[in-house]
Amino acid sequence: MDKTKFPELRTERLILNQPKNSDLKKITEILNSEVYSKNTVNIPSPYTDKSAEFWLRLSEEGFINENQYVFAIRLKNSEEIIGGIDLGIDKRFNKAELGYWIDQRFWNIGYATESVKAVIDFGFKTLNLKRIFATHFDFNTSSGKVMQNAGMKKEGVLLCHTCKNGEYQNHVIYGIINE
Repeated sequence: MDKTKFPELRTERLILNQPKNSDLKKITEILNSEVYSKNTVNIPSPYTDKSAEFWLRLSEEGFINENQYVFAIRLKNSEEIIGGIDLGIDKRFNKAELGYWIDQRFWNIGYATESVKAVIDFGFKTLNLKRIFATHFDFNTSSGKVMQNAGMKKEGVLLCHTCKNGEYQNHVIYGIINE
């Protein structure tokens, strides 16, 4: 892997590459819906331009530091940003946590699963990770289906794992091992 050039992943219908300044308005527009804040730990509500700028910086700095790979998910035929996906790398234990979001207009089409499979492949084949894991709030079963469809296995439930807006949240954890 060329450590000077952000990786680009291609699937049948998607391109995963580095988010750009020109994506800021669209990212803010998509993530300003409460559904994202409700279903994730790290997406705030309201989602502002500053939030989107932070996400772009995270992508740039994570790549430079080799501890986080934050990809924009784009439609191959238009290059429109429709989501984001990332791997947060834990170098000490050679594992990564996976997270993702998809524009509501593109739910239930398989784009999330397609992206997750591509990023798992990247994590195992390019980064040589041993383990990739992800969690979802226990009420967000659709996210669990994405993880299952991408080959991840349910490992358990983390009770009261986080507290968001004063409410404790259970997380279902999924993982996949690089055999």
